[in-house]
Amino acid sequence: MVKKMPECEICGEESDKLIKCKSCGAKFCEDCGSPIEKLCEFCAEEEEVTEEDLEDVDEGSGVEAGDDDK
Repeated sequence: MVKKMPECEICGEESDKLIKCKSCGAKFCEDCGSPIEKLCEFCAEEEEVTEEDLEDVDEGSGVEAGDDDK
């Protein structure tokens, strides 16, 4: 009996090593996320957006660049 290699839940490719995403629990290969951060590419993108949003709030100006000429 041939043992089937596990399949990445993001790209569908078989891989000898999968990492479980600490955010959503998806099992992904090294090409579909960050093995160091243990985040799949989708959760890593969400985390980037969240961090950028927090930085914008911290600036506190409420006006973005280019909005002052209205």
